[in-house]
Amino acid sequence: MATKLKFVLLSLLGFIFFLVPFTINGESSILISHIVTFVNTQIFDAFILFTVACSWIVLLGTIIFTFYTSKSEYLNSVFKASPLNVFLRIVGSFLYLMVINRWFEQFAIGQAILDGGTGGTMAGDGGLLTTLYITFFVGILALPLLTHFGIVEFMGVLLGPIMEKVFKVPGYSTIDAIASFVGDGTIGIVVTDTQYQRGYYSQREAYIISTSFSIVGIAFAAAVAQELGFGSIFPIFYGSIIIVTLIIAFITARLPLKKFKRTYYENQEPKAADVPEGKSTLKHAYDSALEQAESTKIGEAIVEALKHVISIFVGFLPIIMAVGTFSLILAEYTPIFDIISAPLVYVYDFIGYSTEVARQMAPASLAGFADMYLPALFITDSASEASRFFIGVLAFTQLVFMSETGMILVKTKIGLNFLDILKIFLFRTIISLPLLVLLTNILVAMNIISF
Repeated sequence: MATKLKFVLLSLLGFIFFLVPFTINGESSILISHIVTFVNTQIFDAFILFTVACSWIVLLGTIIFTFYTSKSEYLNSVFKASPLNVFLRIVGSFLYLMVINRWFEQFAIGQAILDGGTGGTMAGDGGLLTTLYITFFVGILALPLLTHFGIVEFMGVLLGPIMEKVFKVPGYSTIDAIASFVGDGTIGIVVTDTQYQRGYYSQREAYIISTSFSIVGIAFAAAVAQELGFGSIFPIFYGSIIIVTLIIAFITARLPLKKFKRTYYENQEPKAADVPEGKSTLKHAYDSALEQAESTKIGEAIVEALKHVISIFVGFLPIIMAVGTFSLILAEYTPIFDIISAPLVYVYDFIGYSTEVARQMAPASLAGFADMYLPALFITDSASEASRFFIGVLAFTQLVFMSETGMILVKTKIGLNFLDILKIFLFRTIISLPLLVLLTNILVAMNIISF
């Protein structure tokens, strides 16, 4: 009975926490989003002090452990890193402290980093890193509710045949996909990486899942839709994101992907979802869930989650700060995006947009590689509704951006590097363009948006 309650109650809590929207103070969102709002509005100053303390610990700890080796293997695993990661951790931690404390604002380089469109976008009030600190801390502590107490096994057995046939991945991935679409793409990536390391996915399957379903969640999509003037047709806006994302996932699953093998992490024993002969699918799903729930101790799951939080605070967030800030400086202060996107002006001209609108759309189409909010900023003043809709949806279907998901994917155990992230971005952009041309023209023909 205790095992059954553990499976049902804890899994139900996980679903409620990550996937069920609640209306609080007039805002309908999932609980993790409400927690982000609460921290930002009620205890923001105290939380910033906490993040500043974390940054100092990472900065000093990384420097110290470059020259020192502890007797504790755990401390070495947290603070020791490759030369590139050491450099990025130190730079990222320093930049975060610099933005929060407004260091060097009397200098030109300081002003460029502290600008609201660069470092100010990454850190401080409303900054991406502020949201990530909260989201990761709360989300990863709650993550075992979804991953450790049986619901993954239950859904995996039930939906396995559909997911395997359509997307060539196990049914377990349903949880990852839903967590991304409804919750947050970064959480989806963390779920996938965790499950890959536990033997639920092969390397190829983990790649397909993390690079096909880990889009930014519905809450952020609603904010972008509002910014671009599509709040009133948000279901159509988000529905378009889902349609294009699923089509690209279908295509991705059928690519050779020679780099990503059908092998399992560190020779983990694969977790099979095959239904034994003589047992119904539902019965096998339930038994598999109970077996997992019984084998997991709540205390051990909490300790594992806390270690994961520390790993991300030390190894992920400073790197996101460093790469994100410099990417935004390039976008804000150099013509690089205008130069590399010049050929797209002719593409959008050919599609039927005016030259003026095409010149806005072209850099917006590639700026998302730095940060997914940049395309909205680039296109928000366009007079063409269709162009705003096109770019707004494209920013989500491109999926990877270096200020967040791109760097998180690189830091997973799945085996992606910067070149892989660039290839994913370009591939998804190329496939998205004709699909969005078709979608926007259908919506224009239905008088839902205007050209």
